[in-house]
Amino acid sequence: MKHNIERQCIYAKTPFCDGGFSYQNLEEGCWIIYSKMRYKTNVAFDLVYDNPKEKKVEDKGYYMLSLNHISKQVDLDKKICEKQLCFSNYSWTFFKPKERNCDLNFKGSDNKYITLYFNEEWLQRNLATNSLFSEGGLADFIASDEPYIAWPLTGNEEVIKNFNHFDDVMNLNSEAASIDFLQLKFSTINLIFDFFRLCKEQKIIESYFAIDYEDKFIINKVEDYLINHLFDKFPGIDVLAAKFKISESKLKSEFKQFFGKPIYKYFQEKQMQQAKELILENKFLIKEISYKFGYDNTSKFSAAFRKHHNILPSDLQKQEFEIAE
Repeated sequence: MKHNIERQCIYAKTPFCDGGFSYQNLEEGCWIIYSKMRYKTNVAFDLVYDNPKEKKVEDKGYYMLSLNHISKQVDLDKKICEKQLCFSNYSWTFFKPKERNCDLNFKGSDNKYITLYFNEEWLQRNLATNSLFSEGGLADFIASDEPYIAWPLTGNEEVIKNFNHFDDVMNLNSEAASIDFLQLKFSTINLIFDFFRLCKEQKIIESYFAIDYEDKFIINKVEDYLINHLFDKFPGIDVLAAKFKISESKLKSEFKQFFGKPIYKYFQEKQMQQAKELILENKFLIKEISYKFGYDNTSKFSAAFRKHHNILPSDLQKQEFEIAE
């Protein structure tokens, strides 16, 4: 690990990962960190807290509000397709101080996190008095026993543009060390209000329940297994539950909570995303692609494809051929 104090960034190039994070102290009690990392192997992070008995000053810890982009690279058999496909997952997470937070990162993924760290004093001074804070249910969340919120996004929201925006605001694509601090503060405030509005519009606090720390590991492993077996038939809830040693009811409810949709629907949507890439590659007949995904006939595959993409695979293929011409 190397630390560039002038640019306020820490970066690493190791057998485990490439990348690092940039940080800024926005105000007393509030920091922003933008992390960008490519993983060469499976890596799990766990938070480690100082022993309060060894500290002279009491540290109550920091809240963590984070916009996340987790991409996972799927290794495909070269006989199937030369092009590797990348599927993205976006989410918000909000953790209370000193709550245990597992962060799973799979081999081949490029992950980005825009994270705000702020203490209780900063929250009470800047956030708690805002009407959206209470209207979004966040005051109730702070007062509750729930340790965190993890809320999936579709990837189509405007807030996703913040990843490119903060690249510019924090000068991550420039050699210059100085940044426009006022612009950074303004962008950070907008990011916070995006989360507040989401909480209000989707009633997140009312519908959310926290997933147990160990279960979160299991749910991530299930999702990773599905992503890497898209050319197989869906194994079934019972098979997955037995394989990963979790009850069927808990698997169904917690997977939907974490990824925003039922497990089979999630699997089928990922299949259809991959099928689209194969069609655009134009190296296989639609009949061959449907067979690869385990469909008995092309018509069933075409119906599933149209349901997801609002276009028949044959029409998509025709469109691409006409554009190429």
